[in-house]
Amino acid sequence: MAWAGGLNFPQFSSIDLDQDGQQDLFVFDRSGNKPIFLLNVGSPDQATYMPTHAYDNVYPFPLLHDWALLRDYNCDGKADIFAYTNGAFAVYLNTSDANGLSFTLTDDQVGSNYVPTQSPNLYISNVDIPGIADIDGDGDLDVLTFSIWGTFLEYHKNYSMEQYGTCDSLIYELRTNCWGSFTESIDGNSLTLNVPCSYNVPNPEIPTHHPGTGIHPDSTMRAHTGSTILPLDLDGDGDMDLILGDYASPDLIALTNGGTILHALMSSMDTLFPIYDQEAYFDQFLAPFHVDVDNDGKRDLIVAPNATSFSEDAHGIWYYHNTGTDAAPVFHLQQNDLFQGDMLEFGEGAFPVLFDYNGDGLMDLVVGNEGYYQTGGSYLGRMAVLKNIGTATAPAFDEVTDNYMQLDTAGMGPGPYPAFGDVDGDGRPDMIVGNLVGHLYLFHNTSTNSTAQFQAPKQLISDDTGTVIDIGQDATPQLYDVDGDGLLDLLVGERNGNINYYHNTGTAQAPIWHLNTTTFGGVSVNEYWSSTGFSVPFMYTNEQGQHEFLSGSESGGIHHYDNIDGNLDGTWNLTDSIWEGFLEGLRTAVVLYDFTGDGHLDAVIGNYRGGLSFWRDDTYAGIHEQDDAKQVFSLAPNPADQTFELLLHTTWRPGMRVTLHDDLGRLVLDRPVTAPQTRLDVETLTNGVYMVRLVSGNSSWVQRAVVLH
Repeated sequence: MAWAGGLNFPQFSSIDLDQDGQQDLFVFDRSGNKPIFLLNVGSPDQATYMPTHAYDNVYPFPLLHDWALLRDYNCDGKADIFAYTNGAFAVYLNTSDANGLSFTLTDDQVGSNYVPTQSPNLYISNVDIPGIADIDGDGDLDVLTFSIWGTFLEYHKNYSMEQYGTCDSLIYELRTNCWGSFTESIDGNSLTLNVPCSYNVPNPEIPTHHPGTGIHPDSTMRAHTGSTILPLDLDGDGDMDLILGDYASPDLIALTNGGTILHALMSSMDTLFPIYDQEAYFDQFLAPFHVDVDNDGKRDLIVAPNATSFSEDAHGIWYYHNTGTDAAPVFHLQQNDLFQGDMLEFGEGAFPVLFDYNGDGLMDLVVGNEGYYQTGGSYLGRMAVLKNIGTATAPAFDEVTDNYMQLDTAGMGPGPYPAFGDVDGDGRPDMIVGNLVGHLYLFHNTSTNSTAQFQAPKQLISDDTGTVIDIGQDATPQLYDVDGDGLLDLLVGERNGNINYYHNTGTAQAPIWHLNTTTFGGVSVNEYWSSTGFSVPFMYTNEQGQHEFLSGSESGGIHHYDNIDGNLDGTWNLTDSIWEGFLEGLRTAVVLYDFTGDGHLDAVIGNYRGGLSFWRDDTYAGIHEQDDAKQVFSLAPNPADQTFELLLHTTWRPGMRVTLHDDLGRLVLDRPVTAPQTRLDVETLTNGVYMVRLVSGNSSWVQRAVVLH
């Protein structure tokens, strides 16, 4: 799993991805809204997982955001998708068959009957994780969620069984504003039990014998801040208990249902859950997930942070093995870095840079990061070294340190990003490091042998006017001879998404950095909806000897530019903003090098989840992927203003069709493909990201397209 790409704030669900009868894992990481697929290739009682990119482009996975849970709502044994959408949730039916994994949109905004209001959307916050389970034991899936004002738990009953005698519908009605008769504090996860609810729906499903004064569920009139809800039977008595996490809390609370299946009453709570074992405890906002991790037929407990920042990011997936039964679980902690411990994992952010640090002729990797989260809210920036211990045709990497040059004690702050090259003419590569605040530091290589040794920085790097270089935020440098004069120039990416070009007007022994432009090549990796882009430059020479340029971006797409040679002062040609179809998540960075010695450039891509992926000849390392959509068809230009040209790279067949779906999965274009080249008119579509699906018989391929007027 080394190259699986890291995990920061994941959500876990079970699904049979490859139709082999074994439950695989679908992991949705809130850091960049990235779906990750872990195939279960183990045996009974011994799960072994392998990451795959085979399902990256399966609809609707690239469209999911905020939260996504897989549940079988129609009782066909196949996991369907429940996913956040605009203050509600959408449901996608699993329509997989022998031809592969597929889903169809059932409802883009599931409603509920809020008496007396009729059927608005069933409200769920994008911050929350709802409880989706069969609460009343009738066989269909109900929903537990905190209301928009937040202190009581709403119970939305599914009437599918009552109306149709089957579980295959989504017909919800709010049956109580106060399920379980408890209330949660507005400012934390402090709970009060046995709270009566005088303001409720008619004939609510709630006990009526509680003492005390009734409380209006919305009496505080303060917005709900965020909770995670896991309904499960903790004590084996047949009714649903709860495990709750809260935005402002570092732990979980387990609530025991002392009522019945139809009339829930939370009668006791464990505020140090699980009190009989190691308490689950992070800085804030824990989320519990109930899945069978080890193939023993009993669902285990996974606890992970549900934040998008300021929470544990390298040892943040706690795995509790179920030593009881599935009906009455007993959870015992096994490890605090499930899957993370098997991955290259560098906290938040992983930004690879090429450097043969020991001079043995094999290219190594130095990996900067945004930082490792520290208890209390700070981040510790470090660099790691992955030493290539393989051969010129078969690379293999060993992580020799995660704190290269001890930058965490050098006053660099978060976000160290290195660049390497000989800038003082002594034949040894030096190091320039950018950081989060936008400064650059020079480290001279003082080694007397082949292994680099860098001295502490004497000063910040200044330009030719004597002004300390400060590009704003998140300086990501690259040393490269841009104009072919034999001197290394300095390219610097930044938070704003542009590229700063400092031309070296000095000598091989004494560089002088002159700022030529802050908009080099017209590069901008910002999406139309954002003022930030987080550019990360990588200029290189292709196999034909021409210059090309790549940059990672905040949205994750790799931007590719050509038309550079003879055009250094002009605007380069953006050929693709999702180069090679890579979907690696938020805040990407890419480097290219022929690690396998076959004459073709391989790619290493980092992302904000803190991990790396290695790509060789369009194949994910160690896994044979199904045909990439880019090998079947391409779109040009992308982004497009008025039209896309769909170009087939396979044989045209009668009956081919192309469809476009918006970010909610709604069909916005459907037309036949009657020739190897087809024009798609998108002039009337709104700006945004669309899924383009090419269908031929029982096969289909999907790519993302950006409409930008």
